[in-house]
Amino acid sequence: MKSVRVDVVVLTVRAGRLEALLVRRPGSIWTLPGAPVGADLPLERAALGALAREAGARGIALEQLYTFDRDAGAGVSVAFLALVAAERHPLAPGADVVEVRWFPVDDLPALRHDQEEVLRYGHARLRAKTAYAPIAFQLLPEAFTLGELQEVYEAVLGTPLDTRNFRRDVLAAGVVAPLGRSRAAGRGRPAALYRSCGGEFAVSARERRIARAIAGDRADGRGGADEA
Repeated sequence: MKSVRVDVVVLTVRAGRLEALLVRRPGSIWTLPGAPVGADLPLERAALGALAREAGARGIALEQLYTFDRDAGAGVSVAFLALVAAERHPLAPGADVVEVRWFPVDDLPALRHDQEEVLRYGHARLRAKTAYAPIAFQLLPEAFTLGELQEVYEAVLGTPLDTRNFRRDVLAAGVVAPLGRSRAAGRGRPAALYRSCGGEFAVSARERRIARAIAGDRADGRGGADEA
């Protein structure tokens, strides 16, 4: 019987860049948070436990991604995806971890091949989700500006969006509500703060604008994913 472990792709957006959470154990290279799974432990509970134990991150929602073969026939890895606002989840390395930190996905340290594959798939899954789910609210603090909302989608999709169209479409979709206060924005005029108020919308990378989600648009770019 193959050994089983869980690995978690944790993604956030900071300063306009999509970043991934990595940990480094003593005498090891950087790796995704994860752990071997005992025979009687549910996979999601094992993944949540690894995040809490290795990175001090708790209260995070997970989505099961896929089952991967590990390098050198070392068993299989069941991967999970987590989207978080870094401000809501301060990091604290666990007892068996030397360091835990965020890395831009386009500037990662050396990883094992199987870990690179898991991370690439998690990134691709996130980009696919923009076509049918309001993923940005999971990557933002509770109060945010429309500019910060747009910045999240630009970081995830890797392409600029038209600011005027984006603001108009977000407000017309009725998915944000003004908080009645602003945040100072350097030398410019203070930017109004908003909160999520529910509702569904999607962002079309092709059209570079907000578009209502269309049933059946849930193409991941890889068949057979083990979705939760």
